[in-house]
Amino acid sequence: MYSTHTTLYLRVSEAKDLLAKDFNGKSDPYCVIKVDNVMIARTGTVYKTLDPLWGEEFILHMPSGFQMLSFYIYDADKVSGDDIIGTASVTRDYMCENRNPKGLESWLPLQKANKDLEIQGEMLLEYGIRTSEATGQSFVFVTVMEGRDLAPKDKTGYSDPYVTVTCFDETKATSKQKKTRFPEWNETLEFLLPEDTCISDLSVTVTVWDKDNFSSDDFMGQIHLNSEDVTNGTIRNWHAVARRPTPDRWARRASRVERGKIRVKLQLLEETVLPSSCYSPLIELLNDAVKNKELGQLLWDALEQDRTIELGALAMSFVRFYLSQELIFEYLDSVICRDISKTEDVNTLFRGNTLGTKSVDNFMKVLAMPYLQHVLQPTIDRIINEKKTVELDPFKVNNARRRHSLHRESEESFVNHSMEALKDYVTSIMASIVGSVTQCPQVLRRVLRNIQIRVREKWPEETHEDVPYTAVSGFIFLRFFAPAVMSPKLFALSYQHPNRKVVRTFTLLAKIVQSIGNLTPGGVQGKEPWMVVLTPLITQKITDVKKYLDSLVDVGDFSASSKYLVRQQSNETVLLQGNLYKCHYHCKRLFRPIVLKKCYFYLTRVMLGYRKTPEEDDTMVMVENICAVEKLDYGALGKSNMGQIIHRTPDENTAIIYFQAKDVNELTAWISAMRKTIKYNVCRVETFHPGVFKGDKWNCCRKEQDTAPGCSPTYHGVVLGDWQDPLDPDVDAQIIYSQIAHCKDRIRKCQHDLRMTLAENGPSPPADAISTASFASSNSSTSTTTSFISHGSGSCGQYSPSLLARNMSNASEVNEATMECLDMVSRLTDVTEQLSMSHQTFIESNPRQSIYSRSRSISSSVSEEI
Repeated sequence: MYSTHTTLYLRVSEAKDLLAKDFNGKSDPYCVIKVDNVMIARTGTVYKTLDPLWGEEFILHMPSGFQMLSFYIYDADKVSGDDIIGTASVTRDYMCENRNPKGLESWLPLQKANKDLEIQGEMLLEYGIRTSEATGQSFVFVTVMEGRDLAPKDKTGYSDPYVTVTCFDETKATSKQKKTRFPEWNETLEFLLPEDTCISDLSVTVTVWDKDNFSSDDFMGQIHLNSEDVTNGTIRNWHAVARRPTPDRWARRASRVERGKIRVKLQLLEETVLPSSCYSPLIELLNDAVKNKELGQLLWDALEQDRTIELGALAMSFVRFYLSQELIFEYLDSVICRDISKTEDVNTLFRGNTLGTKSVDNFMKVLAMPYLQHVLQPTIDRIINEKKTVELDPFKVNNARRRHSLHRESEESFVNHSMEALKDYVTSIMASIVGSVTQCPQVLRRVLRNIQIRVREKWPEETHEDVPYTAVSGFIFLRFFAPAVMSPKLFALSYQHPNRKVVRTFTLLAKIVQSIGNLTPGGVQGKEPWMVVLTPLITQKITDVKKYLDSLVDVGDFSASSKYLVRQQSNETVLLQGNLYKCHYHCKRLFRPIVLKKCYFYLTRVMLGYRKTPEEDDTMVMVENICAVEKLDYGALGKSNMGQIIHRTPDENTAIIYFQAKDVNELTAWISAMRKTIKYNVCRVETFHPGVFKGDKWNCCRKEQDTAPGCSPTYHGVVLGDWQDPLDPDVDAQIIYSQIAHCKDRIRKCQHDLRMTLAENGPSPPADAISTASFASSNSSTSTTTSFISHGSGSCGQYSPSLLARNMSNASEVNEATMECLDMVSRLTDVTEQLSMSHQTFIESNPRQSIYSRSRSISSSVSEEI
């Protein structure tokens, strides 16, 4: 069995020339992201502008059958409701046809919002051609069985759907189903097949409508069947509803008004994941790559220079893969040593984006996010809650005072208050950092210690005594703490979008933290001399930082594996916490069926807990007993941003916890986090009810038994990707294989050049000499092999045989080094071709399987690991 893994890397950058919706000629725009008409996330609101800059990034694990990604731009309005400015959409086919290693980045023109384009759901149909035994006449029949997850067209969150079927210029309709997105009809519509009709011209159109009493009916989707679909006999299939073709005159009419453009960056990654046994040769090769310097050098150089995905995504796959293999420390040491060996100017060390620096970045995000939250969360929350107006730039002070109605305060007084606020926040942040050495994960401390050791080995001179400090602080401060202060939402420190003045506070604090992390008191003054007033504070904190770095790397080697250390921490780590509104729903209560009470929720790998007040005991639901986590329809309880947790009770019954989040971002974050923790649960269910059992029936599908099976499939929605993603070595091995396969032509060219080198240097050695070449060899000849590889151009390069000759004393040594390099390249080629054949064989002989079903068969060792 094989499965499909689909991930979308999305960046919503900015918009320009938007329509003005407010009286001042401006708008307060924000962007809503939808996948197949289901809202997934939204950006922050940028006030009083027609050219908003968002710069927000999302990782979306998509359902394998998704069709459309849409962007809706709104103008925020607290009084009259938000106004729609325009929409833009990108189809899955377009993303697949325009793949780019750097991602697809473009300006999308905004169109007028059209309810006819808001299409979702599926229809179950039976159709075919049958002949009447009594009359001998043939009929085309279509039985409209049921629909599921259809688009809500009414303000109630539901629709009143009915279906029309058109065949041979004749149209027939089913009955109307009231207030539901999961209608059932079981009605058959028949059409007489004329004797002179050519079957190849047969066309059947099934259209779903929402019945409206006081306006025209709303279009809900369409299905087209042709002669290849409708044959003799009966066919029963689920069909996804689609948009109807838009006439050219409608498109021209919609384009008359310029609504602006939105700039987005997309990268769609689709991988076919095979059973674990197919990846054994590749896993063995990758494990050898971190143990053998030359093999690793070949592999890292090839993938860094020639790939189809961004370097950060590739580095994340390597980090997650080697975490699952207990070789993360060895991998990071390999790529860091590679970066150090290529650096000549100490001032540029770890400043660029390489496979090594990106790997350490992602390693910190995967392993140390709980540590980051422990250190920065209290101060970040305080800054957001206090909402102080802070500004030091003399060119922006007056604008800040006027914008926030502080013109009564003098400019000097305002600057002094800003400086005191910044000093207070910086002192709080640095005190939390400096005092957090013992909370820092041991594996991270070990990695940072190793970086410092490797740097000292390269630059042992006294003139470079600060380089080991800047190397470590460059990762922990410049790539971890400072970016988290700058953008708390990107590091899961806040799910709410801070307002403009809080954003400015974060920006100034990030500049200060970055200057402290650079260990240069005057560094921030060069570009922004108005921050010179903070030099004494920065100088003082630099001294504290050096002590912190000394303590941070003062850690010995561990006998326990890095995998054990990660697993030991994971069960105790709080993955997500915050306040939600828990709903006590009573289906039989007439006058007040809905009670929402604020509760503090927290999630770990093993349990979900919540309580109303700090004094109360926690109510706990074990993760292993959670069956599903899904959204609740707006029409179910008349409230937005609702979710439900379906779980088993101690007496083996099923119970549901309904909860409400503040916005769609928080709701998606909680659903995504819980879905990841229950990925391997044996009690998971396949269907659920997106409504509630109200009175005597479910208000989603109208079934009258409270124990009736669910009407909608579970786990078919989008899941946000972040540091909580469970380790899956098969998926990461497949991603790495795809990148190796992408540069296979260059690897074969490398293999050919090496064989030519052997031929030019004399008779070929015996076959047994080649077979005994060791990947673990560390003699002098192998170091020359690395030099040979690294001087090539392209992914494996165009190699010059004379390069080996200049470094070797005789032809025998040249042949020995060339043989070892050829052996490594040949092994890489063989593994790639073997896995390529496995792909072809499995796809031809096995049916497709969902990623969720495949996850249940992954070994128990991986379950423990995550």
